[in-house]
Amino acid sequence: MIRPNIKVKLVSQMKGHKDAIYDFVYDKKCNLVYSVGADGYIVSWDMDNPEQGKLILTASEALYSVNLEDNLLQAGSRSGIVYRVDLENKKLVAQSSRHKGGVFFIRGESSGGEDGMLFSKDADSKKVTSDSLRCYAEDRSYFYIGSSDNNIYQLRKETLETAQIFSGHTNSVFSLELLDENTLVSTGRDARIRAWDLTIGKEVHAVPAHEYQAKSLSWNGELLLSSSMDKTIKVWNDQLDLLKVIDFERYKGHTNCINKVLWIDENLFVSCSDDRTLCLWKVEIMP
Repeated sequence: MIRPNIKVKLVSQMKGHKDAIYDFVYDKKCNLVYSVGADGYIVSWDMDNPEQGKLILTASEALYSVNLEDNLLQAGSRSGIVYRVDLENKKLVAQSSRHKGGVFFIRGESSGGEDGMLFSKDADSKKVTSDSLRCYAEDRSYFYIGSSDNNIYQLRKETLETAQIFSGHTNSVFSLELLDENTLVSTGRDARIRAWDLTIGKEVHAVPAHEYQAKSLSWNGELLLSSSMDKTIKVWNDQLDLLKVIDFERYKGHTNCINKVLWIDENLFVSCSDDRTLCLWKVEIMP
């Protein structure tokens, strides 16, 4: 296999949070990133001028997750509250207690959390497992939910009925990505990336990805990113061949656990960390 020559550049490091940053979401229309973290801050960052953050809201508790739908920003908290912010007026318009314990992901009206409950706009809520629901992916027919019980649950959207359970991880599942309509990849506390063939419902490949727990995955159609508690970001192809390691020693990025990575276009991605910063990165595939 001929591996491409990948060049990575740190474009900007964004500072302003007072504690660990757990999650962020990208608004493609406005080219803004909204981040949340342990300090209870919701901060917006303009990717055209990324070093200037604007405080949108301060909650009285840690915020674990964030989601954007049209002009409504939702943030999930440590106590199970979902805060709703009208971005046009920069005001809190509602808050509701949805989970018992932390809210680990929100997608539209769907959310999952520490209580093992999945709430969906298309069906009634469901107790998926007695352990935390940590991550989420979806296609046209199914939700895929990663849990702290080490399993991935494939649920039918219309009914939340369990279609399949994928077992293979030896600890909590923290991130899921669909590479195509038949391939799901996952990672988590066991520090492995696993690939699942959805047509047969089985794991078909696994690689030891990081030294410590892996926190996040992001796919741009050609390259897969992973991030970890080992303070590195790694770049993979669709066969899970390692192409690049982005560490502090060579790239002067993060100095602590990297909680999330996300492609915002084909060449740019953002990461956030326990070190209280976000980084904007540029990736080029050289001829």
